[in-house]
Amino acid sequence: MNLVCDDITRLSTAIRTTVLDDVNRAVEGLKCDLDGVLKYYTNIKEWLKPVVDLTDFHVYPMNGITQGLDWWYHQESRCVIMKPGDYQWISAKGGYGKIRYISVPSAIDGNFVDIPTDTPTAVDLAYVGSTRIKKIHIPKATEFVFYSFSKPFGVRNIRTGWIFTRKPDAKLEALTHSAKYYNYHAHNISETIISNFDIDYVYNQLKEKQKSVCEKYNFAPSDSVWLATTDNSAYDKFKRGERARLCLAPCY
Repeated sequence: MNLVCDDITRLSTAIRTTVLDDVNRAVEGLKCDLDGVLKYYTNIKEWLKPVVDLTDFHVYPMNGITQGLDWWYHQESRCVIMKPGDYQWISAKGGYGKIRYISVPSAIDGNFVDIPTDTPTAVDLAYVGSTRIKKIHIPKATEFVFYSFSKPFGVRNIRTGWIFTRKPDAKLEALTHSAKYYNYHAHNISETIISNFDIDYVYNQLKEKQKSVCEKYNFAPSDSVWLATTDNSAYDKFKRGERARLCLAPCY
């Protein structure tokens, strides 16, 4: 067992996943087009389809989920509601009407949750790609969806990411498709991952390791193989809601 795992209490509360060797080999050495002007395309909707169908959404590249959330949140005039302990860079705020922010699997514990159907929603899919294949139903009331490879594939420093919108975003249409402004290197990294790895690749590589670590430390494995939970008070530093959420990446 990795010695770092023997004192998880000393780790940061942030979830910092790692890049698996096969993924690193697939993307190392990729060159960035420093002065090209290339039409934007992505196969991300097709790659996600075994878990979530975003056929009816428009898609635009972002520098990670966080930039996508910023793009939406700072233009949102409605009251944003969310569960305590969900993604730390979003917070509830006032306004007229309401929209719910929710992460699926949940950033609170790494487990699947249902998306509400009774209110407009903004859905964060950060941990998709680190779970078994399980369908996530996107209700018609869902207006925005966010995704990146930062959590499942550990490439957080590249800032891959996308925002999916029900309606076309005029400014993003102009920036992405007319001006062709987007992160070409992050795009190259993400499309290489899409081309070489299935949506359950990380899960299949790590599920037995997750099981082993959880059995050793008496943790409850989360749906995301990067996470586990416990009600052991020794880990209260990591509490989000009623249980502590732990990052298992150092144990792998």
